[in-house]
Amino acid sequence: MNKKLLSLAVAAGLASSSAMAVDLNNAAAPGSNVYATEIAIGAAGATVLAPTSNNSVTVNAGFSISDSTERYMRFDITGATFTDATGLALAVSDSGGAGGALEVQSSGGAAKDAYVIYEVTASGGDTVATTNDAVLALPNLTVTSIGAIGVTYSLFADAIDAVNNTTANALATNTGTVASAGAATSVTNTTTAGGKLASSLIDVTTGTKKFVAGSGGLTTTTNTIGSVTLADSATAGNQTDGATDVTHAIATASGTLVVTGDFTATQDLTALAPDGTYTAASAVFIDSATPYDCATSSLGATTVTATTATFAAFGAAASTNSAICIKVNSVSTIAAGSYSAVYTPKANTGYTLSATTLTTGTLSKNGSTTILNLALSPTGAYPSFIRVNNTSNIAGDVSITLINDDGDSETFDMGTVSGQTSSALAGQASSGLLNVVDLLTAAQAVDATFALGANSNKLRVSISGEFSTIAAQSITTSIDGNSFTTF
Repeated sequence: MNKKLLSLAVAAGLASSSAMAVDLNNAAAPGSNVYATEIAIGAAGATVLAPTSNNSVTVNAGFSISDSTERYMRFDITGATFTDATGLALAVSDSGGAGGALEVQSSGGAAKDAYVIYEVTASGGDTVATTNDAVLALPNLTVTSIGAIGVTYSLFADAIDAVNNTTANALATNTGTVASAGAATSVTNTTTAGGKLASSLIDVTTGTKKFVAGSGGLTTTTNTIGSVTLADSATAGNQTDGATDVTHAIATASGTLVVTGDFTATQDLTALAPDGTYTAASAVFIDSATPYDCATSSLGATTVTATTATFAAFGAAASTNSAICIKVNSVSTIAAGSYSAVYTPKANTGYTLSATTLTTGTLSKNGSTTILNLALSPTGAYPSFIRVNNTSNIAGDVSITLINDDGDSETFDMGTVSGQTSSALAGQASSGLLNVVDLLTAAQAVDATFALGANSNKLRVSISGEFSTIAAQSITTSIDGNSFTTF
């Protein structure tokens, strides 16, 4: 049950009903009612429903009462007050039969009161035994705080103790719950890492610009970043009358889903280059059609930014099963990482709903990656090199991404670097020393505009291999070649 959805306006009218009858003598099944916390009833329009005959609190007297002795039964309500006195009554059984004792209301029980006291004596010649029942018929109740509505019974021998509620002098006490509060709509989401259908893998052989193709609509350019399966629960979906199920009346058919993650690979292209705009909102979409494989665009994003995709009319909380899909531009680098979402259902009139944060999925690479955070300038005085190690037992290709200090990047295969005959590394094998000058040349062969940063001539190097573990070193030699430093 999602506690974020609990909300009930103060001063909501809680109706008396047979479903609210509570037996304080039966701890295992007291019979208290559960009402939906999403109900929002303002003080000005508080709902007051007529009580029914069986709306009651039952409790053992707890101490004997003779026909010549007055005892005082006090009932305190927490979380609510009496709306009015209509229907408020106490019936105490004695040896003469059910309801045979004499009861006189002596204090409390008026509108806005949260307690009532009755003076009780047994009828002539009879006795109220400790196990005889006292049955309090409740009037309408006005909720004063969100949560359970409790009742406390206390029996006093002295009227002053009863009025002052001096519990230390009570002959008997008992407590219970008249009504509890629970969310009628419980929003949950279940997904597996990388999406509901298949692991969403970024293909490092494409310079991390495309996906590993799956089945159906899961292609090299379109894949899932996770799934959303929303469901509501009817475990606590009653109106304040204790009987009317409101579970499916709480949310409308619309709601908002905001997915957060890296969407830079979906940005627009100008002259085949990413331009930082996201006008193609259809590049992020929801597939609600079985088998949820991104083959169908059931709902396109309303807006997309570098970090969010917003769906303004996602759907009701009940039975919404969807894959969240993205279509990349095949030019931008696809970033590995996780995605999350915030679902905000739209409530119908009379109800209040809150947003819920959901876990969706994860994008990962089909291999391993390591990053060298410092490669000295290829135009500097100190020659700089990198060395790549395949630390697994499986052979695979290696791709390299150069990142300048302005944040620009370019990806190329290791085999395109001068002096290299292949991009592949055998298991446990290492590359030769790759000169940073040659790395820059290989990057510029892919994009001639790639250059060192405007204010700094250092580089970072991201190296990905099609195998499970990878390592790399950045090496700089002295001018005379007699010494070197490894980063």
